[in-house]
Amino acid sequence: MTNYELAKQIHRDLSPIAPKLSAALNRALVDIGEGSVLHGLKKGMHKDDVVTFHETELINLKGTDQVSIIAKITEVLFGLEGHTSWKVIVDKRPGSNSKNIEMFYTLTRDKDA
Repeated sequence: MTNYELAKQIHRDLSPIAPKLSAALNRALVDIGEGSVLHGLKKGMHKDDVVTFHETELINLKGTDQVSIIAKITEVLFGLEGHTSWKVIVDKRPGSNSKNIEMFYTLTRDKDA
């Protein structure tokens, strides 16, 4: 599966529940990618460069169980990590009210992955 196909599948699966994570993963897979073996590229574009960025998202539960949202995110991230060198760390905390959860994502591409 190519990065473009994976990004399309991730968008289909995640955009209804976690649109900012979906957009961040699209950026990681399509804009940044796996890196190139060419030399002279800007920082972060070589395959041996470590690339990290963060995203924050407030998810409205809308009557949906928090566990099912986190399970879907985990399922998608497991597939991502199985096909690419990208890793995602997910932290969560309760939102300002019981109908929200706040998610923090750290996306990393490491040459040793």
